[in-house]
Amino acid sequence: MGTQLDLEKGLYKAYESVLGMTSGSWKKTPKFDYILLFKTLYIKCEGCSPEDFEDGHGAVYQISLVYNKNRKLIVHESKEKEEIFTLAEKLKSFYHIKIKDSASDRRNPKWID
Repeated sequence: MGTQLDLEKGLYKAYESVLGMTSGSWKKTPKFDYILLFKTLYIKCEGCSPEDFEDGHGAVYQISLVYNKNRKLIVHESKEKEEIFTLAEKLKSFYHIKIKDSASDRRNPKWID
């Protein structure tokens, strides 16, 4: 499962791939309100403790493009925090929207200018 963005054409595709066969159709991207960075535990990390989540072990960082106030389009996941920040800056430049960082401190999210 994943999401592809075609920035030049203003399209996105949510897809699933099974045994090399990919399904999904291209749709026009909505007007995005902001970029959201956050972290979550991998579903496979059932043995992870809350401490693992807080210090980043077992966590996956995600980038979402938020639209219609609370709808999210997850566009990238990584175990590397720096990677999502780098990609978020590129998306910010392209879409001219702000970044909300809740990956660094989920209890105190901050806007990045």
